[in-house]
Amino acid sequence: MRVIRNAALVIIAVVSLMSVEPAGAADKPLAGKVIVVDPGHQLGNSNPRFAKQLAQVRFNGSIVKGCNTTGTATNAGFPEATFTWRVANLLKPILESKGAKVIFTRSVNTYKAFGPCVWDRAAIANKANADAMISIHADGASPRSKGFFAIAPTKIKGWTTETYARDHALAHAMLKGMKAAGGTPSNYIRDQLMVSGDQSTINFSKVPTTIVELGNMRNAQEASLMSSKAGQRAYAQHLAAGIERYFVG
Repeated sequence: MRVIRNAALVIIAVVSLMSVEPAGAADKPLAGKVIVVDPGHQLGNSNPRFAKQLAQVRFNGSIVKGCNTTGTATNAGFPEATFTWRVANLLKPILESKGAKVIFTRSVNTYKAFGPCVWDRAAIANKANADAMISIHADGASPRSKGFFAIAPTKIKGWTTETYARDHALAHAMLKGMKAAGGTPSNYIRDQLMVSGDQSTINFSKVPTTIVELGNMRNAQEASLMSSKAGQRAYAQHLAAGIERYFVG
């Protein structure tokens, strides 16, 4: 009788173990994914010392464009480069906690460095064979304009045709995920999606890539959010939700 009872207990234990969801399936939805995070412009892009480097140009499949630009800033002078850098550094641990490997396109935010050039950013993602590349930016539009939008490419033979569908899928997923997470959709870009043929970061990339403009730095309300730690955390969470939406649905 004791043997039968012990055998029954063993069977119950085995069944219980089999019914437990595999570790990491829910807690690590981005396990194995390589995500390149591009924190936009560099503070040193406005440093005259780097004028020669920034004057470099390359054909991007559509037009000839320069290495990089200074980016925008709030009316109070808070630079886009610093905003995107802080958001990127808040986004990184969120993605890593979900199992992703995160690679940055720049390692510092300083007046003593420039770039990297847009084609070098894309090269970083290509070399890593990234599952996705998110380029983080902020706009400098009219004061009444607000909200986030994404940029996806047009079809350019030999440049974007291989990644066009995945680029658009990533952009749409970012928009849906960010909105669901509480982000404010753009009120000046139709359907929050700008389709462009001249974005070098996207055109040089051979992996799924989108540019996300998190908001308008010339809008007083959004400028206040972008300048605050709480606002920067919120933007990072919105981006993470969009990225997870792309991979998980």
